[in-house]
Amino acid sequence: MTSGHPLLSVRDLTVGFRGRDGQPTPAVQGLSLNLSQGGSLAIVGESGSGKTVSMRALLRLLPGSAEVGGRAAFEGHDLLRLPADRLRAVRGRGIGMVFQNAMDALNPTRTLKSQLTEHLRWHRICSRSEATRRAVAALDRVGIPEPHRRIRMYPFQLSGGMRQRAMIAMSIVAGPRLLIADEPTTALDVTVQRQVLDLLNDLRDDGLSLIMITHDLGVARYLCDDVVVMRDGRVVESAPMAEFVTSASHPYSKQLLAAALDVDTSTDATQQSAVPDPEPEAPSPLMRANDLVKVFNGRGGETRAVDQVSVSIHRGQTVGVVGESGSGKSTLARLLVRLIEPTSGTVTFAGADLLGAGRRELHQLRRRVQMVFQNPHGSLLPHLSVAANVMEPLRAHRVGTPVQRRQRALEMLELVGVPAQRADHYPRQFSGGQQQRVAIARALALEPELLICDEPTSALDLSIQAQILDLLGDLQQRLGLSMLFVTHNLAVAQRLCDRIVVMAAGQVMEVAPAHQLFTSPQHPYTRALLDAVLPVHSPPQRAAQPLDPPQTEEIRR
Repeated sequence: MTSGHPLLSVRDLTVGFRGRDGQPTPAVQGLSLNLSQGGSLAIVGESGSGKTVSMRALLRLLPGSAEVGGRAAFEGHDLLRLPADRLRAVRGRGIGMVFQNAMDALNPTRTLKSQLTEHLRWHRICSRSEATRRAVAALDRVGIPEPHRRIRMYPFQLSGGMRQRAMIAMSIVAGPRLLIADEPTTALDVTVQRQVLDLLNDLRDDGLSLIMITHDLGVARYLCDDVVVMRDGRVVESAPMAEFVTSASHPYSKQLLAAALDVDTSTDATQQSAVPDPEPEAPSPLMRANDLVKVFNGRGGETRAVDQVSVSIHRGQTVGVVGESGSGKSTLARLLVRLIEPTSGTVTFAGADLLGAGRRELHQLRRRVQMVFQNPHGSLLPHLSVAANVMEPLRAHRVGTPVQRRQRALEMLELVGVPAQRADHYPRQFSGGQQQRVAIARALALEPELLICDEPTSALDLSIQAQILDLLGDLQQRLGLSMLFVTHNLAVAQRLCDRIVVMAAGQVMEVAPAHQLFTSPQHPYTRALLDAVLPVHSPPQRAAQPLDPPQTEEIRR
């Protein structure tokens, strides 16, 4: 795989966890890999594949129930057999680790200065005054503005992207030779993700070796020279990255690559200015929202989560709403079904005033508009079987007899690919993707005309995401559904949507047919989002200059 004398050499690594019966359950079986000085390696795979467990095992960061075997030589020393005091010296100074959730990894009760300087002082690298200087330099190195001022801040006073940068600064401040990054950008918006990845690339240019744990093949290709693919605790393929994406040999690798979506901007389209709503006046839309405003009041004052937003959805059409965290897209979705009340504006559904509807009328209208939420585990009732979950809206609307409701639930579960023999199982007995299928079946039980989907695939692995998208597209064709699809993933929006609404800072930046938006975006914010997308099937390009997400003033210009 990686050429040259290995900085890290792992041979036949095994990890198991002892259960109550004392017998170990295998989590990693026979992992072997090499990483040379200055090299970069991606470990990819879906949830439960053993990616994170294997790398935590190297630094012995697993609970006491773990049983670890094999060999892991770092600079000639076996990490799995080093005495505890020598291993602590390797952590941070020899190998740094960036965790997925910066807020969990950083101590919320201590300033950045306290945490970074402690790291240096513990390793006895320098004096107290020199530690402060190095901590400031590390924050500056990772692109945190005004590091002399921000070093006195607490983690909760920083944005998500800034916290992730601060955690990277803490992991490199002691000058490690190897950095292990565990899904460091999963919770970040696409523009902030690109900033963090560019930072990691800059650190690589300075000679730092890198292992990236990720389920995102775009991230893996952007950063890494080599790749190891894991499934069910085993390595199924290892190869140079460029070779892997063009000629993967294992069926599972091919499945992952097939499920990875790229944004296509290649088709020529006529340049034209985007307008607030480019739809024709006739026929009238199934749902129309005009000048919606939602203001939340808190201790810090007013927050305009949705600010003068207008959107319409025609019958049989899928409208995508895209944007980063805090853009107002999920708030908009909830306003459209009156899960929260707007501050001002109007919403009509099939000509009826949704906001002016009384309790009984709203109850009837909601039968025709259903919602699929981001987290099926949180939206399904855990004490009911999946069949009973699907039957619940039928019961609430007094549709049919108990026998008829049961039959309808079985039909809906079959429609979304859940076998009838599993109808009496509970949600906890299903995977995340299967739970989302149940949630979709429940939403379809009342035969709605409009389905509002709020990030229904963001928490799913690539192959499961592809299955859900195929399912939604198929259901729309078969049932004549209209859909509003909220997502931060531009490739998902391009695959599923007819028209796309781009939101930022609570406002609509651009509205256009999908093909036009991707081939000739008009707003600078839309272009920034597209520039931040990382391709899988074509060679990635590093930005000529650092990519910074537009500020609120620029967004609204």
